[in-house]
Amino acid sequence: MLLVAITPPKDLPGPVPSPLSASTPLAPSPDEGRELLERELADPTYQREFTGPVRQAIEDFLAWLSDRMGSIGGVDIPYGPLIIMVLLIAAIVLIILLVRPRLQRTGGADEALTIEPGISSDELRARAEEHRRAGRTDECFRDLYRAVVRAAEEREILTELMGRTATEAARELSAVFPSHGPRIGTAAELFNLSRYGGRSLTAQDCEDLSGLDATLAAAEPQTSQSPAAPQVVAPR
Repeated sequence: MLLVAITPPKDLPGPVPSPLSASTPLAPSPDEGRELLERELADPTYQREFTGPVRQAIEDFLAWLSDRMGSIGGVDIPYGPLIIMVLLIAAIVLIILLVRPRLQRTGGADEALTIEPGISSDELRARAEEHRRAGRTDECFRDLYRAVVRAAEEREILTELMGRTATEAARELSAVFPSHGPRIGTAAELFNLSRYGGRSLTAQDCEDLSGLDATLAAAEPQTSQSPAAPQVVAPR
């Protein structure tokens, strides 16, 4: 029996080892590891089965990994947490800018009425009417409210004070006109919102306050009198 040994031609190429299937363990640097992964993903099989937004997300993530470390003076600084901190600060600033005006509109500041010394309630009403005709409803409302307070001072219902606020005036007026207390309190709140809270009032607000002014001018103040203290009589 004749045995023939067949040897393969020497010019046939052998199997090409994959970069990721080396027999010896690899310890690549970050750049080498990224290069190996990119070469592996470049295989046509991956191109066919792993395309679309998922692949784009991975590529973006790899790019972020390579760029997220910076060096300042020889010290590596992670940009990931730094970016998160900047975004948080920006969110806080945005919340403050959005919420603060709303708080001002709902709460309103409370400062002095700034009624000029010596001006009468009639003069304030006349000035409010000029504002109304010119369409300046906020200025009209504020002068009307000042006229209400000055009229009470002229009737000696309130003591004339330079630093009295709209809220304080409303509290004192409500004490002597308790049946009109809610309307007086609403007028003071609108005064504060108009002057300090950035809210624009309407012509109807001015009409309501003008009606309140006329009502209070015709009303009699109610003063609460405390009961007389019992007298102690010494026995004779």
